[in-house]
Amino acid sequence: MKRLVQTLAGLAISGLALWLTLRGKDLGAIWSEMRQADYRYLAPYLLVLAAIHLSRTIRWGILLEPVAKVPFAKLNAASAVGFMALVALPFRIGEFARPYLIAERPRIRVSSALSSIVTERVVDGLFTGLLLVVALLAVPDDAPGVGVLRVGGVLVSAAFFGALAFLVVAYRNRELAVRFTSWLVRPVSRRLADRVAGMMDAFIHGLRLVPSRRKIALFFVLTAAYWGLNAAGMALLARGFGFDLSFVQACAVLGVLVVGVMIPAGPGMVGTFQGAVLIGLALFFPAAVVKTRGTAYANVVWAAQVGFQVALGLAFLFSNHIRIAQLFGAPGEVSGELEEEEEGYRREEGFAGPKPASDVRDRP
Repeated sequence: MKRLVQTLAGLAISGLALWLTLRGKDLGAIWSEMRQADYRYLAPYLLVLAAIHLSRTIRWGILLEPVAKVPFAKLNAASAVGFMALVALPFRIGEFARPYLIAERPRIRVSSALSSIVTERVVDGLFTGLLLVVALLAVPDDAPGVGVLRVGGVLVSAAFFGALAFLVVAYRNRELAVRFTSWLVRPVSRRLADRVAGMMDAFIHGLRLVPSRRKIALFFVLTAAYWGLNAAGMALLARGFGFDLSFVQACAVLGVLVVGVMIPAGPGMVGTFQGAVLIGLALFFPAAVVKTRGTAYANVVWAAQVGFQVALGLAFLFSNHIRIAQLFGAPGEVSGELEEEEEGYRREEGFAGPKPASDVRDRP
């Protein structure tokens, strides 16, 4: 029932976003623009998507390396199928797929795998938020919606900076982070506060090991390359639709897109994806052009990204590294395993029995 509600809510949001995107537009003209586009740019764009996949897979491996050096074949399969799940499942619950697919007890615990995903997402959010803020400085003040987007970029950057600060505090002071988590949730439910704080405790255990300075530097280099390739690829494909986007302009469109797809939506982020691309293009091109060619481009770049990720995921779905039967239960499995790991950590630290997770006063 919970999954059904999530799916229906996601579809409703996607349907609303898609309706807002297509409202008042000439669908025949959009289809004509899609047919007349120069698809010679599509093949190199797919190669860029392959390079993007490779860079983020290697980057993820760097975060996991202090725990265990995962063979590239397994890492690549989990990455491909995990991102396919992110595309296929609503409300971004596919984020839980990668940590569950890569976990391999006792060598790689779910908490360590989940910590790597959260760290990755926080850094990405902060990077793209700052990228959007900087790129929008090159946009004229009278561009439609630029003021709102600038505020949005600052808010997104601030939110992810706060999340990064919390991760640093959690790494340095586990007890304080667990208590803070319990304090936030306790007004809602004491029982829920104990459970969430316990899961947070297990999650923080996964943060205990960090890569070397050289690996951290490589991680940030790959992050810059990953998002640079995204912007360059979008600019490349845009040429097939008559849009001559500079790299800075492509970064602005990409930043708007990243903020847009943060909105929980249905499978494939349909609707929110196209709407965000159109808002980004409207900063630089006339509204009449964006309504037709822009919408055609937004649909094709969406189809290319989703199609590539699904095809890549399906190619690895039946490999020896993937547990298909449990894939779509990953969110619940991750939650359950975090609770089990938290109890295991308590026993390792000398606790004789279970204890409310929010009560950490006697912890070493």
